Amino acid sequence: MKLLKRTLPVGWVLLFLDGFLVVEFPNASWNHSASLALWWLSIIVLLATLGFCVLVAVRLVSRLVKGLEAQPAGREQPPTAQSRGKWSHMLAVGSVAILAIAVFVGTFLVVIEHQIKSSPVYHVSVAQAQESPKVVEALGQPVAAGWLVLGQLTESTNGVGHAELTIPLVGPKGRGKLLVEASRQAGVWRLSTLRFVSAGYNPATDILAEGSK
Repeated sequence: MKLLKRTLPVGWVLLFLDGFLVVEFPNASWNHSASLALWWLSIIVLLATLGFCVLVAVRLVSRLVKGLEAQPAGREQPPTAQSRGKWSHMLAVGSVAILAIAVFVGTFLVVIEHQIKSSPVYHVSVAQAQESPKVVEALGQPVAAGWLVLGQLTESTNGVGHAELTIPLVGPKGRGKLLVEASRQAGVWRLSTLRFVSAGYNPATDILAEGSK
C-alpha cells in the first residue's frame, strides 16, 4: 500500500511526459521506442491505480467489519448517526474511486482500439486474412476480427509510421491470431509480416508468401 502511494504519482508523471515527447517529436529516431514504452507504461500505471483503489476499498470494508465485531456480545449498541455517516462516506468515496478508475481504463482502451481499427494497415491486414484459403480452412467462413487488438501503432505528420499488431480472428471453426508488422513511408503502409497463428492449425501461415504464389 505504501509502495503504491509513493510510486503511482511518479508513474503518472512519467506517463504524461512520455506521451508529450511522442506527440511533440514524431520524427525523432527514438519515437518508435518511446511509443512502445508509452503503451506498456500506460497499461502498468492504469492497472496499478485500479489495484490501489481496490485495496483502499478492501481496507475500508475491513475496518467496518472489525468495528462491528468489536461490540461486546449481548450488549449490542446501535451505531450512532455520526459513525454511520462516517462509514457511509468512506464506502461511498471508495466505490466512486473504483468506478471512476474502471470507467477511465475502459475509455482509454476503447479509444486505443478505435484508433487502431481506424487505420489503413488494420483494414488491409484483416482483408488479406479473410481472403487467405488457409485462414478460411482453419476458421471457416465468415472470418471476423475480434476485440482487443494488442500492439502499438504510430503515425507522424510527415507520412512516416510503424505498426506491430496482434489481431484476434474468429470463425465458426475456432480462433486464431494475426501477427502484423508494417512500416509507413510517404503516407503509404507496406506490410513486412502478415502471419496467421492458430492453436489447432500448425505451422503458422505466411499470408504474404501465400499471396505472392
